[in-house]
Amino acid sequence: MQQWCGWGNLTKDPELRYFENDSCVCNTGLAINKVWTDNKGQKQESVEFLDLSIWGKMGENVAESLKKGDRVMIVGQIKIRRVEQDDGSKRQFAEINVKEIGPTLRWATTTQMRNPKEDSKTTYEQPEERF
Repeated sequence: MQQWCGWGNLTKDPELRYFENDSCVCNTGLAINKVWTDNKGQKQESVEFLDLSIWGKMGENVAESLKKGDRVMIVGQIKIRRVEQDDGSKRQFAEINVKEIGPTLRWATTTQMRNPKEDSKTTYEQPEERF
């Protein structure tokens, strides 16, 4: 998997799911807006959308702390998911397995509250099996 680092806005409220083995994943989306001036001096805009997966305690923290529209910075690994649709067509989705995430402070302020000390033993690795 390829390393990725960037920022953008969450496209939906984080959704937290728990599995039978007590692991959890938080899923949300990211919109990356780009604005530039082309060779003719015209303003151009584009937007890219990525799916985000945040595992373990970090995922729980994201679900509790962030919401749709929040601007975040992310470090993670790009994974291309290939899905076959009901009609037999195939689609690809870029997904980021998030290793670090946090709000940006360009247009907002934030406060930070640490988790209780006993949670420091929690591992942030994602399970290898596919769900």
